[in-house]
Amino acid sequence: MASWLTYNSADGATPRQASVVILYEESGGSVLFVRRNHALAFMGGHHAFPGGRVSRFDTGRCVHNASDDETAGYLTAAAREVFEETGVLLARGAARSEEICGPARYEILQNPEHFEPFLEAENFYIDASDFAPAGRWITPSFSPMRFDTRYFLCRCKACLPVSPMGPEEEITEVCWLTPQQALEKRGLGEMTLSTPPAFVLQRLATFPLAEALERLRHTPGFSDTLIDYIEPAAGIHIVPVKAHTLPPATHTNCVIIGETELAIIDPGIQDEAERRRFSLHLDDICEGVGGRPTAILLTHAHPDHCAFAAGLSGHYGIPIYGHPEALSQFPGGRPLRDGAYLELAGVRPWRIRCLHTPGHHPGHLCFFENTTRTLVCGDMVANPGTIMIDNDADGDMDLYLKSLERLSALEPALTVPGHGAPLIAAAGPALFRATVEHRLRREEKVRKALETGVRTVEELLPLVYDDTPVALYPLAERQLRAHLKRLDKGRCPKDTTADIHESSRRGT
Repeated sequence: MASWLTYNSADGATPRQASVVILYEESGGSVLFVRRNHALAFMGGHHAFPGGRVSRFDTGRCVHNASDDETAGYLTAAAREVFEETGVLLARGAARSEEICGPARYEILQNPEHFEPFLEAENFYIDASDFAPAGRWITPSFSPMRFDTRYFLCRCKACLPVSPMGPEEEITEVCWLTPQQALEKRGLGEMTLSTPPAFVLQRLATFPLAEALERLRHTPGFSDTLIDYIEPAAGIHIVPVKAHTLPPATHTNCVIIGETELAIIDPGIQDEAERRRFSLHLDDICEGVGGRPTAILLTHAHPDHCAFAAGLSGHYGIPIYGHPEALSQFPGGRPLRDGAYLELAGVRPWRIRCLHTPGHHPGHLCFFENTTRTLVCGDMVANPGTIMIDNDADGDMDLYLKSLERLSALEPALTVPGHGAPLIAAAGPALFRATVEHRLRREEKVRKALETGVRTVEELLPLVYDDTPVALYPLAERQLRAHLKRLDKGRCPKDTTADIHESSRRGT
């Protein structure tokens, strides 16, 4: 998982420049989509707007009326990618014909450096005024492949004839759909879209074109809102928010679920500026889906997961839900127990099942949304990182491992940890199992060290955490105490644990 270690970090993979075109048909409001080959490593099988990387050959010399050279390069890439992927040539000049453009398209597919010479030879040019800026998106920092993408909207009077690249090529299908049709297909699971196209379609479906364009220019990453926001499935919004949490994490994943009615899970925001930014983004999500918040759900009561719950509850006049042991600081909170369901109104059913998973916190809950099979697992795992089980904060290693075993039997389509990158399909249960195995290996090191006669925490730490920097020993000691408590329950002879377990309680 090394490529995921830069989640919520400015030091992720360097984004490559890319351009995307929203080709908008004015008479009926349809938009052109391409479908990426299932075999592709990046977004395989996804529907998208045509576009791709800016090549070093995209000099911009055939672009008229561009504001600067960089924009001219992006526009050249945009026109070239649309031509390659769909056969549509977004250029002005001499009359175009299939006899000219057909052979040129397949030549340029093999040799993109021939695009600008082709335009020059046929007296074609790209007019920047045909391309309205429609936002900028940077792939989240947790992705191993990242793009800094400029979006442009180009209008056409009618649906143009289009053709895919071929069944074995990058683009296997092309189609025209209205934004509403595409969103409905996505909701039914018939169409997979990444966050930027979904964001675009929601605005195009909701507002007149001029107003939608204005809103598209203010994307989440460039409007002083939040970094790394993604909507991996219709109605599942993951908003990493800055939180006072343990390293390597710097953010908590606040998850918003639903359509007409929205549930906000784990708003652990303590900073006032971050709260304002989150509130703006939440309003933007509500506007995009035409919904409103109706509930706040807490996986547990640690501040990095619940700090803004009371504020949001008061602002929207909505209840806070959680396990009874997580609601002591929230008078009027509504208790949820294992097996309970919370239902949200929407076009399709939204049913969130509660799973009691104590260990990190006695009132820890996980939430499983049935329709999308999304598991929000709070502080059961981090990706990357480890979860602190602290005896002094009512942690219990034995219960924690049992809870992980329970979660590993689920089959989620998406697992969202409290901190770090989301996990697709089997990767979630695999991380639960790997975490159990890691903790048991660590515990075995504790047991073997105790059998040698070690009797102090100071002696145990370098033996058990020999792979951990000394600077992290204060945190490691808390984990060590949790393992000692578990061993003291009967998994190790009493005479090997009693003295050290007692000394660990005294902090010696």
